[in-house]
Amino acid sequence: MIIGENIKQAALIIREGGLVAFPTETVYGLGANALNPMAVAKIFEAKQRPSFDPLIVHIHHFDEIYALFSSPISHWVQKLAEAFWPGPLTIVHKKSTSVPHIVTSGLETVAVRMPSHPTAIALLKASECAIAAPSANRFGQISPTEASHVTKQLQDIDYVLLGEKVTLGIESTVVSVADEGCFILRPGVITAEDLEKVVPLCSHNPNETIGSLSSPGLLHSHYAPTKPMYLLDNTMDILPPHSGIIVHTNKKNWNTAQAIFITSQNGDKKEIASNLFAAFHTMEDNKAIQQIFIEPVEENGIGIAIMDRIKKAVFKYK
Repeated sequence: MIIGENIKQAALIIREGGLVAFPTETVYGLGANALNPMAVAKIFEAKQRPSFDPLIVHIHHFDEIYALFSSPISHWVQKLAEAFWPGPLTIVHKKSTSVPHIVTSGLETVAVRMPSHPTAIALLKASECAIAAPSANRFGQISPTEASHVTKQLQDIDYVLLGEKVTLGIESTVVSVADEGCFILRPGVITAEDLEKVVPLCSHNPNETIGSLSSPGLLHSHYAPTKPMYLLDNTMDILPPHSGIIVHTNKKNWNTAQAIFITSQNGDKKEIASNLFAAFHTMEDNKAIQQIFIEPVEENGIGIAIMDRIKKAVFKYK
């Protein structure tokens, strides 16, 4: 594994069918040439990712969708792209025949987004291809927001590209589009309120396929540390021995905690989202911690996306 800032070297690896971890504005992604099935297969192998979980394809220019989406392309795609691209929005649309089935887990739809992160854009331009890239972590474990989070989980990749800081900290909002509007498959920083200013929202998934996942991040258990994590009961004042706690304000003194991670001093949800996975990693890496408690947030606005990640992280320990 090579760790560095050389865009040209990373792009050459992508073109030659290798794997590159790279920062985006959301989390670090693990990328391969999206139109090379053998390269994409390496993503599933490196992450130990099940084949039924589809990938997101990253592009740097709107015109690239014409090679990825089948015609006719929904007019809502143009509306969404004008409002939110480049940025943390993934659009699911019927795929073209050029997209390998391994990318879409056999579905007839493909998920595409245009990142805004300067390092990601530079890599996409230099690679001269669309890049399939889920988060650069072991399947089901904590998403990475720093290069060190990648290297502790994945060893069998070719290059970890360093770059500007990941700013948002949680994965993109994913929407499925159809003639009548769009449906939110995965919540993110772009909220339902943001989307409704641009497109009508459907009450059902227009592209739902029974027995398959139509988007990444839809499993009940996901984003989980290797240590037990529990949702903090607001009646708790004393924690069990060897406990770490993740809180979102600095209002309460947790004297019984072995370690404390404060994601925000004043409950700012953008700040909480940005620091959420870093908090997970910090607690996981602390050898004095045996279990983790995490404070919930109100489920409105970005809080819906934050709680989506928290609920999936604690799911298997309920």
